[in-house]
Amino acid sequence: MNGFRGKFHAMRAFAAERGWTFALSGEKEGALLEQLHGEPFHLPEPTTDAFPYPVLGRHRHRLSDVMHGGFRDRSAVVFTYTREQEILDDGFGRRGRENSCHWIAALLDLPAPVPLLQVTPRTPAPAAYPGVTTGDPRVDERFHVHAADAAWAARALRDLAPALLDRPARAWRISSTSILTWTWIPPTPGIPLDQVDAALDHLATVAGCLMPSA
Repeated sequence: MNGFRGKFHAMRAFAAERGWTFALSGEKEGALLEQLHGEPFHLPEPTTDAFPYPVLGRHRHRLSDVMHGGFRDRSAVVFTYTREQEILDDGFGRRGRENSCHWIAALLDLPAPVPLLQVTPRTPAPAAYPGVTTGDPRVDERFHVHAADAAWAARALRDLAPALLDRPARAWRISSTSILTWTWIPPTPGIPLDQVDAALDHLATVAGCLMPSA
């Protein structure tokens, strides 16, 4: 309990120092949840022949540790996200609920709509969404790119290549008027405050390259 209380006070102080608001619970963040459709929050539904077996049951989406504020003249949100899997049948007779996934995420608002573009570091696991190529092997070998407009994405990412390749690989998605990044963490309480500025700085850099006049 002392560890939780200490992290709570640290997050509240961190937000207060920046003039941000802080809420331990994200129960009132329905509008924010609507902005988060896509990986990793809302994945495609598994097929009935999913390997090794389909897990039947609903997902429950929960936000917590929500901080709202300004960052480089943009509106920012930083929060913890948990996706709970309600298990109705997993092929082995299990029932109930498990907290299967836990992330820290950050979001910046954009002044104008932008086509869907998602960039995630490549891993051995199959990608959740179909990919496109940019024509830049440095980008294509390091990142999986999912986009609504493949030609626009290729042009944008070729311009972004120096910023992407000079930084640690990070997942991000830009869609309509928001840009989002997320990082998986073990299910421990609190936001790692030493990572907040790096996440928002990355988003601001990407947004600045895509919308230089914004």
